[in-house]
Amino acid sequence: MKKIIIGLMGLSLFTVFAVLVLASPSNILYFLNWGEYIDMSLVQRFEQEKNCQVILETVTSSEAMYQKITSGTTPYDVAIPGDYTVQTLYKEGRLKELDVTNPDYPHLSAYQTMFVNPLHSLTSKYMVDSKKEGYASYYMPYFYGAYSIFYSDHNPEVGQVIQKNGISSLYNPALYSSKPKIGMYDTARWVVASALMADHLNPNITDLSGNTDGNDLSGELQDQLVNQIKNAGFYEFGNDQLKRDCANGSIDACFSQLGDFFDALYLLLEEGSEVHFNVFVPDFTAAFFDSMVIPSTSRNSKLANAFIDFMMDPDNAYQNARAIGYSPTLKEVCSRFEKEADAGEYYYGDETTKTSLTLRDFLDRYPVYLDPLGHSDQVYVLEPKSNQYLTSCESIFNRALA
Repeated sequence: MKKIIIGLMGLSLFTVFAVLVLASPSNILYFLNWGEYIDMSLVQRFEQEKNCQVILETVTSSEAMYQKITSGTTPYDVAIPGDYTVQTLYKEGRLKELDVTNPDYPHLSAYQTMFVNPLHSLTSKYMVDSKKEGYASYYMPYFYGAYSIFYSDHNPEVGQVIQKNGISSLYNPALYSSKPKIGMYDTARWVVASALMADHLNPNITDLSGNTDGNDLSGELQDQLVNQIKNAGFYEFGNDQLKRDCANGSIDACFSQLGDFFDALYLLLEEGSEVHFNVFVPDFTAAFFDSMVIPSTSRNSKLANAFIDFMMDPDNAYQNARAIGYSPTLKEVCSRFEKEADAGEYYYGDETTKTSLTLRDFLDRYPVYLDPLGHSDQVYVLEPKSNQYLTSCESIFNRALA
């Protein structure tokens, strides 16, 4: 995502949060989000329009967001958890239904038709309850994308192998004439999921028979994954640093989420640097999407619905997408990107900027921005898993590094 510098504003929000956390008057909205994942000027405008105060708190993982919501310490009114966390919260009865029939919130009422088709297909398949019925009125997809591979163009062979072999190219050094420097995220579940997808397996399986409903990974599958990760010989494990290292050529490729590529791209343009890396969305991959929800702990559902409706306004959603850089979920926002591109709008800079990039060149060069899943034949979504499963993922990761 493009970096939204909140600086002292963020500090003041956290200070106010500490002072007011015990109270929840009708003009305060408690908002739980990822860091740098919303255009703060939109938050300020909402505060002005509604004569309210938004108290922001951030987390760095879905697990941390789940713990914050379920602890009950703070009555969060709006949160933006990831897909499998939304599923877990809904199934545990920890979400309030959005007020989608209220004419005061016109942008919520179109929830069944306003999202892009690939995302709608995913939510229809994966966001269902035990009776296979959807619960789309409990969440509003915010941004989405695919698990992808970033690669440097300093070594042309790397890009060729990646585009031919997908995620398998990260785990099989024998595909290259000389061993490349491959980076992998240090999130244990991502490592396990990527290893499974490298073998064209569902990233949610729990045993070698392909079952997905087990409470834990079987011992046999765990041993196989440990050996697979060891044999890959990853050059570097990390998080946000991976995309920077790939962008500057320190590593040849890495596994990450699509939005992180556009974050790194924008930072390079800001620095005036030339772009020598690219992104590839594999044919066999997993998608992700974060959604705006109202936790059951909310004491201010009216203001929460108003805030989500405000962010789903296509004009505001377009501004937010331009600021953050992740792929938009609304059909109307995607159309707006095309319209602005045809009108000569710039993605970065202007005609006087050394590293300027027009919006049309950006969309033509990176069609995966508006259509992350357009060239993927098999797309999964990571499903909710038990604590024991997640503990086993950590064990696999640690054993592979030993």
